[in-house]
Amino acid sequence: MAATSADVCYRHPQRESWTLCTRCGRTICPECQILTPSGVQCPDCVEETGGSVTWRSAGGEVKRPAAKTRARRPSGPRAAASSGSGFGATIGRMLRPGETTPVLSWGIVAVVVLLGIVGVVTGGIPSAFLAATPGTALEIWRYFTAGLVYPAAPTYLISILLSSVFFLLTAPSVEQNLGRARFLVMLLASGGIGAAAMVIAGGPSFGLSGMLFGMFGSYLIFVWSYPPARVQVLVMIGINLLISLAFGGFFLPLIIGGLIGGAGATWLFQRADHQSRSNPRNTYLIIAAVVAAFILFAILRSVL
Repeated sequence: MAATSADVCYRHPQRESWTLCTRCGRTICPECQILTPSGVQCPDCVEETGGSVTWRSAGGEVKRPAAKTRARRPSGPRAAASSGSGFGATIGRMLRPGETTPVLSWGIVAVVVLLGIVGVVTGGIPSAFLAATPGTALEIWRYFTAGLVYPAAPTYLISILLSSVFFLLTAPSVEQNLGRARFLVMLLASGGIGAAAMVIAGGPSFGLSGMLFGMFGSYLIFVWSYPPARVQVLVMIGINLLISLAFGGFFLPLIIGGLIGGAGATWLFQRADHQSRSNPRNTYLIIAAVVAAFILFAILRSVL
């Protein structure tokens, strides 16, 4: 059954989803997501690759592609909240405990909002200790914490709100596709490279923009072979770039650095998955080396 939109499951058009099959690129809802060694795939792709292997569903249940029996569905209020369609069911699926819960996505937004409120109340204490600036270039942790804080001004509450909304539109899907460990590494890479790029350009780095565009870059790599979803991501990137340019383009180094970090890390992860003899440790070492090079350049640029 063909989906009428790129953001609905191709097997259940009434269910919205941002998760794509890593093999065919079609959108799949949580019920249709099957976790394989190559990532989350749809039932059709799993069946095409052979029915002799037992796969583990992204939701934690075991599925056999060639099985003819119908899986038993949970019952009760909890099941009603986490299945079906509609706003309530969507929220239930996002918040339910389990492997598919986007814990990091929601957690990062919660920390950003909390630190934003604390910053307004305390006059900017979080930003003073966590933002990255040319004057604090030697304090390495700031490159990775700068994305969580904003200056202590009520006007930045609007930026926090907009960035959080765009972040949550993409983050849960990227977190599910990459897995929590890789998702965290990708965010650290995009945030660190973006913050270093801002310091290299001679300006302060703060806000979600680096990690946000890192996620856009990561998602773009995932959907590149699926034109409808690719266009959606490119449009989203374009809208955010226009918003940045409308405010003077001050954060362009942060945005470009974030895109490089997110897209590069995800491409390296996919490359490692497709090479059977590849050592996963080498992928992490390459990402760490690139981030370290940007930070080192930022330090040298600030102290020399």
